[in-house]
Amino acid sequence: MNLKKNALSTSIAILLIIALLAACGGNNNNNGNGSNTGNGNASSPGTNANNEKKVINLEMVMNTSGATLPDNDFIKTKLKEVLGVNLTITPESQLMEKLNVRAAGNNLPDLITFATANDFREYAKRGLLADLTPYKDKLDKVQDFLGDEGFTKATVDGKVYGVAKAAPVRAFSYWIRQDWLDHLGLSMPKTLDEFYNVLLAFTKDDPDGNGKDDTYGLTGTFGGLHAFTPILATFGAASEYQIRDGELVNFYEDPQLKESLKYMKKLADAKVLDPELPTNTGQQYFDKVYQGSAGVVFSKWTEMTKDDKVEAYKTANPNAEWTIIPPFEDHVYGAAVDAENIGGSSGYVAVSKAAGSNEEKMSRIVDLFNYVSYGEGLNMVQYGLEGVHYTLDGDKVTLTDKSGEAGFTWIYQLMGRPEKEYLSTKFAKQAEWIEKTADAPKIPVYDGYLTRLEGVNYSDKDRFISEELLKFVYGKRDIEEFDQFTQSLKDMFKLDEEVEQSKQTLKEQGLLK
Repeated sequence: MNLKKNALSTSIAILLIIALLAACGGNNNNNGNGSNTGNGNASSPGTNANNEKKVINLEMVMNTSGATLPDNDFIKTKLKEVLGVNLTITPESQLMEKLNVRAAGNNLPDLITFATANDFREYAKRGLLADLTPYKDKLDKVQDFLGDEGFTKATVDGKVYGVAKAAPVRAFSYWIRQDWLDHLGLSMPKTLDEFYNVLLAFTKDDPDGNGKDDTYGLTGTFGGLHAFTPILATFGAASEYQIRDGELVNFYEDPQLKESLKYMKKLADAKVLDPELPTNTGQQYFDKVYQGSAGVVFSKWTEMTKDDKVEAYKTANPNAEWTIIPPFEDHVYGAAVDAENIGGSSGYVAVSKAAGSNEEKMSRIVDLFNYVSYGEGLNMVQYGLEGVHYTLDGDKVTLTDKSGEAGFTWIYQLMGRPEKEYLSTKFAKQAEWIEKTADAPKIPVYDGYLTRLEGVNYSDKDRFISEELLKFVYGKRDIEEFDQFTQSLKDMFKLDEEVEQSKQTLKEQGLLK
């Protein structure tokens, strides 16, 4: 009897020791980085018993415009810590060439940021991207941040193949030399006729008081009629597609373009334009702005109010004072100084089809997209680490003297950023001008929703358009031949087909009846 009891006791003790050893050894089932690879009942999938996430490697390819990530990449560290995502960003200056090579080798990265809608849509139609439609509900923070447009702009053939990042703010206006107006006793021009008279005075009446005939009214660049954009907007013309009174209007068929060209020719005939306007590059005409030879320019706030720009024109002309011309009051369809592409985006983020077929990766990608769309994550990719690079008082962000260390964070703005608030925080000194230019009235255009027509060489089309418009403005072609110009676009570049395709696309998007 005692022998049986001793044997039973010994057996129980052995079993307890085995169970204890098994329990201790279970925590060592990892992949070499301390992260659990199993799915025990005590924790959710992808975590260990201590609720630590298994680290998932993700590669993203994008064009960073030459910017590089620092060795001390605190965002990469934070994403790994918070989400269990080891995100490697591969910069490619020749993005589409490299992507096409990788696509041919069936080796696309997990995530891709496309710069243009056409490239994004091409890859979607080739079946290279994952369909994110089933994940829309899970991407709730992305939805809150971007609204439906984040998905509708990235919809191809009825399926969501990515996310359209928040669009940049269009922040251009006509800027004018206030000190020249004051010197000549002129008021801010309120109409196009008054604008003409101001440009004439800036050219003929020695506005800088140096006794020399060395000034002119308007400078800029000719391409796309860029220097004349507020004039076009005043007439109601906007490149390329707008919806007016429920109808789609193509820029090159718009009678308002013809009227705008007549006014531009009036300026050219009066010789109030920079003589080199047709050939100017951006740097060339800004040199003229800063040196004091031009009185008006169509420009962004960045070129007119940043400290280094102010220093440049104040060094040449200590009394120089630039300010914004409000919308002209004699507008045709409504006050506007510019056109804004409401279908635009600062990029398209997509998931490769291979990554989309991996549930574990897709779960982390959803987490990643949501994280950089709100709260701590969104602030981090804009400003850096709280308490280090910025401080937070309620919703107010204040940058610290270490904010320069976070100059690379824009690379991680996968969903974009709230542009006006971001810029006003980054450039607090220029916040007034940022808000004024961002809030200026603009004609909505819909190009961002549209795809280029197959079989058309758009480089040749753009060159032809620029050459012909230049002839109209400088009197080398009679403006009464405008309809023949439009017909040439139809004959040579399938303009009618492009318009019909655009109508169909916008109807599918619910933007046109």
